[in-house]
Amino acid sequence: MDPWDYDVVIVGAGPVGGRAATLLSQDGLKVLMLEEHE
Repeated sequence: MDPWDYDVVIVGAGPVGGRAATLLSQDGLKVLMLEEHE
């Protein structure tokens, strides 16, 4: 498997993005979550 091959990309690591990433990864999906900080 390609290390850059993700099923889902979530932009934003707030409460909703974090919860979505958790639920999707628990279902077996490979998730990439991105966040920007100034």
